[in-house]
Amino acid sequence: MNDMDPKEKAKQLIWEFLPLLEGWESKEKTELSKKLALICVNEVQQTNPTIKGNSDDLTTMIVQTKAYWRMVEAEIKNF
Repeated sequence: MNDMDPKEKAKQLIWEFLPLLEGWESKEKTELSKKLALICVNEVQQTNPTIKGNSDDLTTMIVQTKAYWRMVEAEIKNF
């Protein structure tokens, strides 16, 4: 699985966009950063990547990956 838990990954994605939004008010900046992070997560989900898991079974790895990114999405929305 990913080295970061979903909450850490959500924060990382949100914080990646904050420096790009200079000049925006704090609340607007955070909300826009969340929207941009959600766009990224959506793109990852649509490409259906695989990650290393505890199984050699490709289907299991795909399911683990989808579940991970759904949890990241939920964490972004709750941020």
